[in-house]
Amino acid sequence: MDSASTLHPVQSITSISQSDTKSLARYDSKTPLKHAVSEVTLTEGISGVPTQESQVVGTTKLYENGQIRLIPMPTPDPKDPLNMTERQKWIAVGIVAFFGSLALSTELIASSLLPVFILEYAGVSPKLLNSVDYTKLPPGMTGVNPLAILPAGVKPPNLATITLLTTIPMLGNGLASYLLVPTSIAVGRRPVLLLMACCAWAGGLWAGFSTSLTSHIAARCLQGLGAGTVEALIPLIIQDMMFIHRRNKAFAAVVSSQGIVLLLLGIANPYIASNYSWRWLYYITSGLGFAAWVLMGLFLPETRWKRTVEELGGQPISPLEPGQNRPALDPVRYGPRTRRTTLVVFHFGFQWREALISPVDALRTTLFPAIVWSGITSAVLMLPVAAAMQIGSFALLQQGWKFEYTGLHIVPHIFANAGVYYVGGHLADRISNAISRRKGGSREPEYHLANLVLPFVIAIVGCFVFAWAGQHHAHWAILLTGSFLMIFASMTTMTVMNVFLVESYPSWAGPVLVNCSGLRTLIGFSLHSRATVWIVERGLMGIMSIYAAAIAVVALGIPALWFGGKRARLWSAGKVGKPRGTQEPGDHCRGV
Repeated sequence: MDSASTLHPVQSITSISQSDTKSLARYDSKTPLKHAVSEVTLTEGISGVPTQESQVVGTTKLYENGQIRLIPMPTPDPKDPLNMTERQKWIAVGIVAFFGSLALSTELIASSLLPVFILEYAGVSPKLLNSVDYTKLPPGMTGVNPLAILPAGVKPPNLATITLLTTIPMLGNGLASYLLVPTSIAVGRRPVLLLMACCAWAGGLWAGFSTSLTSHIAARCLQGLGAGTVEALIPLIIQDMMFIHRRNKAFAAVVSSQGIVLLLLGIANPYIASNYSWRWLYYITSGLGFAAWVLMGLFLPETRWKRTVEELGGQPISPLEPGQNRPALDPVRYGPRTRRTTLVVFHFGFQWREALISPVDALRTTLFPAIVWSGITSAVLMLPVAAAMQIGSFALLQQGWKFEYTGLHIVPHIFANAGVYYVGGHLADRISNAISRRKGGSREPEYHLANLVLPFVIAIVGCFVFAWAGQHHAHWAILLTGSFLMIFASMTTMTVMNVFLVESYPSWAGPVLVNCSGLRTLIGFSLHSRATVWIVERGLMGIMSIYAAAIAVVALGIPALWFGGKRARLWSAGKVGKPRGTQEPGDHCRGV
């Protein structure tokens, strides 16, 4: 992937008419680049490093004279999200991380309450969980079996329907991606995020007051729709305000922050559910969700902003002064960033035409190799995690644990979140930046794939450790270790993959993330909802072995994209040309 070593000199460069000095068009995450720029060929200088006459979409020169360049290139407008102070950026990241952790933690917590819901909808009081010995399985049952918690003579409810309480939010989450990204292009990220956050805590209240399984499932679907912002909009918000050399850290902060909420709620929820009522968990999480909604309203600014394709590649649209790595801010011309800038819900008008084009662009990008592989891979890595979350409480019950203490099976998530912040964030940024430096300063999105090798190996090992421990009722520490390995691998992969996709297609970030999320949802929902049933039918080791084999197969995509990813980007999105002519700073189209 070293552009300096793989590209060859050419004899001529496509001529560009000097009279072609029209203003540069600006693009949101939706414009087909190969139709937006001229086909200018790459040339090599004496040093062998490509000059900036043109570059393959996603390829950037991260280092220049040993210093990191700012990519994307900010504008002179103080309201540009890239011009926010570091303090303002990390406050914004902290707020969306708090909301994201609540949304995702609610999904995980519901998985640990499957024993409660099985008894609840079988007409048995969940308080029975603390007074029965589940170490003795009924005749003919081996390994982990969820139906073993039912008293003799009680007709079991439909297990697949009960499992929908944990998987239906995933469907709402996936559908949200196709709805929220175009809407955020039309009206901005901020109003969409505020509306969806309201859906999340309102859905929680509905679930708490539900009086039937059908109503409960519908409420969980609304919660999933609200939580869809975690996958659909939060990556776009981070892309809007973070330079590429800091994105891994920001994405990892959002993912790893789940550990704090899980620590507070995950461990306590079986105790609350079995001694009081599972409804209180919805009331508590909805209250915290309301608090996150208020914080977003007060402190999270709009981040939607249009940039030229050249700026997305780190090229300034007007010359910089010697020693500058970014344009000087011009508050006199554009106005300063004020408190009103943050509080106003709708910024810079509406872009309905662009919103209507977005689904078309999502369709165009559906079969891009990197997107297909990322969607399938993220779904496959989530399969064993979903199975472990659904079956974890039952495995501990059958080892003699009281249900009120089974919340401790959330502990692996807490340690995994901490590990993701370092490995998927700080370390991943250092590794990809170091590879860029060794490759002459050129940055290819495929360099992030080096950060995926270890998580794939860990995921396969985790599948077998968890399956063996559950099948043979091994010590609970071994069971939780297997769970930790799978969770850590999945979360690290998702963090790195988001950065990889956004950098591969910076002007199509919205559509590619929608497609990745859609593939993950389509595959995940159809398989996750059957995981518990399959374990009953085939045994834990049988199912986990299949998952491990699937992970090994999709891992083959790492070398395939490492060596062929740049060629695929050239085929799918073309090149970015050098800015043609200059443009006055005031000519840029603000805040779209």
